[in-house]
Amino acid sequence: MDYNSVLQTLVVASSTVRGAQQQAAEEQLKKWESEKGFYYTLQSIYINQELSLQIRWLAVICLKNGVEKYWRSTRINSITKEEKVEIRKRLFDTLDESNNQLCIQNAHLTSRICRLDFPVEWPTLFEDLVTIMESCDTSSSQSIVRLNNLMIILNQILKILASVRIGKARVMMQAKAPIVLPHLMKFYTFFFNQWYGNNYDLSLMEVGYITLKVIRRLVVDGYAHPNRDKYVQEFMEVSLQHFQKMLVAHKQNELALLERYIKCYVKLFHNLVSANTCAFVLMSSSKHILLTLLSLLSQEAEPIYALDNETDFWEKIATKSFIIMKIITNYTFNEKTSLIKQRDDKTEIIQSIEYMKTNFFNTELVESLLELITGYYLRLRPIDLESWNEDPEEWFNEESNVNYEFQVRKAAENYFQDLSIFFNQYISKYIMDKVNNLNNPSLSVIEKDATLAIFQLSSHSIKEECNFNQLLTDYFIPQGLSGNDLIKRRICLIINEWVDEKTNSQVRIQIYEFLVEIFSASTIVKLTSVQTLKNLIDDWEFRKRDLQPFTTTIIRNFLELINSLSTIECKNFVLNAFSIVIERNTPLLEESILVEIARVVPVLWGNFNNSNETIIKNSLLRILKDLVIALNKGSSLIHDMVLPLIPICCNPNSEYYTLLCEDGLELWSALMKTTSQIVLADDAMFDMLINALLVFTEILPLVLTIIRSYTLIDVQILETPKGMKILEILAGYLKTMRDDAVSLTSSIVEVGIMQKSEKSAFYSNLFNSKLIHEIAEYLIGDTDSAYCEVKLSLPLLRLFLDNSQAFLANIPGIKLYALMNNLIKFGRNSYDPKIRKLYVWPEYLQNGQTLSNIEYELSQMDSIRAVSSVLLSFVKPVVDLGITFIEEIREDANGDMKAYHKSSSYDDDELKAIEPQSDVEEDNEYYLETLVPPNAERERYTALLKQDPVRNIPIRDFIRNIMGAIFPIIGNLLDSNDLEELQRL
Repeated sequence: MDYNSVLQTLVVASSTVRGAQQQAAEEQLKKWESEKGFYYTLQSIYINQELSLQIRWLAVICLKNGVEKYWRSTRINSITKEEKVEIRKRLFDTLDESNNQLCIQNAHLTSRICRLDFPVEWPTLFEDLVTIMESCDTSSSQSIVRLNNLMIILNQILKILASVRIGKARVMMQAKAPIVLPHLMKFYTFFFNQWYGNNYDLSLMEVGYITLKVIRRLVVDGYAHPNRDKYVQEFMEVSLQHFQKMLVAHKQNELALLERYIKCYVKLFHNLVSANTCAFVLMSSSKHILLTLLSLLSQEAEPIYALDNETDFWEKIATKSFIIMKIITNYTFNEKTSLIKQRDDKTEIIQSIEYMKTNFFNTELVESLLELITGYYLRLRPIDLESWNEDPEEWFNEESNVNYEFQVRKAAENYFQDLSIFFNQYISKYIMDKVNNLNNPSLSVIEKDATLAIFQLSSHSIKEECNFNQLLTDYFIPQGLSGNDLIKRRICLIINEWVDEKTNSQVRIQIYEFLVEIFSASTIVKLTSVQTLKNLIDDWEFRKRDLQPFTTTIIRNFLELINSLSTIECKNFVLNAFSIVIERNTPLLEESILVEIARVVPVLWGNFNNSNETIIKNSLLRILKDLVIALNKGSSLIHDMVLPLIPICCNPNSEYYTLLCEDGLELWSALMKTTSQIVLADDAMFDMLINALLVFTEILPLVLTIIRSYTLIDVQILETPKGMKILEILAGYLKTMRDDAVSLTSSIVEVGIMQKSEKSAFYSNLFNSKLIHEIAEYLIGDTDSAYCEVKLSLPLLRLFLDNSQAFLANIPGIKLYALMNNLIKFGRNSYDPKIRKLYVWPEYLQNGQTLSNIEYELSQMDSIRAVSSVLLSFVKPVVDLGITFIEEIREDANGDMKAYHKSSSYDDDELKAIEPQSDVEEDNEYYLETLVPPNAERERYTALLKQDPVRNIPIRDFIRNIMGAIFPIIGNLLDSNDLEELQRL
């Protein structure tokens, strides 16, 4: 590869003026990617420091991308082995680079090569790095630059090798770590002493800092058992000393680099505790590190409380400190978990846990922690109160969503919960004493709120120590009704945490009264009460009749609140709660209030047309779906609002299609289940259904549910060209469908066959679409789902009962034999009597003989004779199946019995016949709680099942009549036992 040609091309490509020449240069660079020597030439240009930064920048970027694409030998046009060797030799030739960004790019390049080549192709990587470090003279400014750049590269190497989970790279890195750490410690100690005693020389501080980062990564990721290495132990001692010095120095000089050092030390402690808690505890300095962190939390508590910026340096340090204490506490007192995670180090784990219990955790420490957390870190700060007043919605959103790892108050709350569990006996008394002291007039509202917070957070630990129902009704609710908005909010949060299955109905009613009463308070209190109400309603122990007296007021409060809110997050939060209220309180909601809600939806829909606000429309669609379900047969009252939304959401040409189609389909399905007559039945709507079948395969069951709803109303929808297209798509999908989609496909065909209307066009589409052929192929082949085998048998069995001639005319004799063989097997294995009855086929047989060489003989016959032969060969198995079935059941004179009305796993939970309640169901409060009136679709399905042959034809008479007609033909195929059994019918 010609050096000058590549250089000139890079010059043109790096030009700041876009044009045809630059595009041609870029194309040429792409063409060269597959040529030998190109990447070596790029490296040659990059390491030439006499060239401009733009050219060298582009060269190293192209080289880095090329390594990503072509370094592996398995890639097409991969870089040759010889070229790789030459590139590796020069990776450290630019350590005197003065441009930091170019150095970082070279570090990324080097680390990617190490990821691919270490340890197989580059086993001496760490030895090479040590050699370079040894060559650096700390007295020379140029050597310091080289060392700084080497640390940047080494940091990236360690980072990428530590991420390896498969292969030898991480293990070999850990084997090499001990030869690297002593050199790093030497440089780190030298630079620290130099800048610390030299008025904070910034250049030396930078080099020392990057060296510290490298050591931090090496200690955490470079050792499987860092506590067993003397250099790591020594460094942890040094890091503690330096950390303490930095804390003192920062009080006199709030230099940014000092803060970076402090953060780096804390991150070292945090990462080591997270990665290997046992190793951290067994460090000689571990106890003093933890005590230093606790001292820091105590000394900085007041300044942190007074902070006016949540992203402040000290808040981050305090947050990390609480997380470290949380990990250590859980490790010490969750002994079984610790042992399971690290079985190989059982002795060390037991030793470390015992050390923490005897040398660190004690009553005095726990008491000081509780006072510190309650006195400062659980209190709402001035900045919180300011946000509460100025931007309440944003404050509520942050409180609801922020992770405890990113906010000091949340971290303190989380840690307090752990303390309340592990020191239950001591903390129970502490908390109750604090609660009993709440009437102290000297306590401020902030202090009362913090005290109530510790009660809220201890729900899992002191539940047995107090009578919450009595406390709630006698103290907390009165306090909330008469207190400040802060107290109202906190009482709501206490209810969130404490209400459980032991909270009786009368107490829940008092809670509902309280939540309704405080809805006149500030925005944050309203939103918190919505949050509490949502959790109560979405609870297993919720009883809708307890809430019924308050539902109308609650709904009107929700509507008023939505109109007063400004942020998308809060509006969406309330709408989601709204949806749960409607869903869980059906059918007790009054029709008038449901229609009132529906009338508000179009107004809200029109208010949110920004692309960032589409999520609100999703929530509105879900509310409409719940309204349609709640109104049930009365959903026609809101059809004028709902029907136009379906094409808006589900038409591929709609601007909302991508974001709203799934919710639109959910609404469409709800409409079809509740409507008493067919709606949305024009060609455009079926085009949308077909598109959904093709595009939204991940929600295929939802689309199939809509198709089944149409088929239940009128099977003629499947007799049209559009219906033919739907059946063709299902035929193409069948072999790759999930079980739920297979079940729905079977149900669609079964429902179509059970319809009483003239079905010649339906059968024509059914066979021409190849769907019946695919079902037969599915049943003949090997499957992993016994459920699907039985489920897909049902439409074929019903087809044979309804139109045996059409069935036999479309199934070749060879396949019919295999199909019959499997159907007999499925019939014997099925446990549901109403399904087993279908397997007893009516046989209209002609003359034939038993087959010996089945496949060959069938292939030599014409189709009619082949079918007859197959049927004759299965006379005895079918008769045996019928006789066995008759012995197991006791039908009434009409051919029905109770067992045919019981649900089984083969029945769809969403489509069940309407049956009288059983005694068990009438006594089951959970069943009654979820009971809703049957929708129009269930009524249609119930009517369809009334004409089902399974429930209307006595099986004894059926077999007796059939056998009487065909006995002269097949009598010689039965043995004496079969004949005797048949005579007894």
